[in-house]
Amino acid sequence: MNYTKIEELLIHFIKKQAGDKNLILGLSGGIDSALVAHLCKKAVGEKLFALLIPTKHSKKENLNDALMLCKDLQIHHKIIYIDEILYAYEKICQDLNPLRFGNLAARVRMSLLYDYSALHQALVVGTSNKSELMLGYGTIYGDLACAFNPLATLYKSEVFELAKLMGVHENFIQKAPSADLWPNQSDESELGYKYEVLDEVLKALENNQSLEKFDEKLKNLVLKRVQDNAFKRRLPTTPKDTI
Repeated sequence: MNYTKIEELLIHFIKKQAGDKNLILGLSGGIDSALVAHLCKKAVGEKLFALLIPTKHSKKENLNDALMLCKDLQIHHKIIYIDEILYAYEKICQDLNPLRFGNLAARVRMSLLYDYSALHQALVVGTSNKSELMLGYGTIYGDLACAFNPLATLYKSEVFELAKLMGVHENFIQKAPSADLWPNQSDESELGYKYEVLDEVLKALENNQSLEKFDEKLKNLVLKRVQDNAFKRRLPTTPKDTI
């Protein structure tokens, strides 16, 4: 792939979507949001704002990396700890398991992003890549909510390549992918496979190619996730869709 051309196209896309508005995104300390920050900074310059929204469970290195990125790119930013908000949910929601807690955290973060988007007359920029979107690895009305999403056509393995080309700091590239929703959480431990392995199946699926060469367990996992989470990729059903 011509990643130099992809960079140019994505910067143009962001400029077009932004128009005369500011942009805001959540910086997690992961590679996806770091790459989007680089692209947005090149596209809109000083009109970019970031929220860093950790919890007590968030890794310190992720916050430090996000702060480093803001300093290096000169991005206006604010840190908001959301533990008190989540504690209020914990008091009224019984038996919160890690998945429910993670979804709540993702939706609280998105609520804050949209609140600050109103404050700064800004559009919320998404940071989910194509692999996550196809697998449904995200929280509906949480991290999947945005005005537009620059990485939606890039698989996770391609995100890494573009990040290297654009000079994203090595800390983000070497770090194990994680939504950082609870202690020691990682994407690949939850999914059971590395993204480069999952991406091969997703690419074959997208291109209507045979999946016979793939391990049965891997193939079935991907097919099930893509099917079960298809609702996350669609707009809500309305009466005109059924009448």
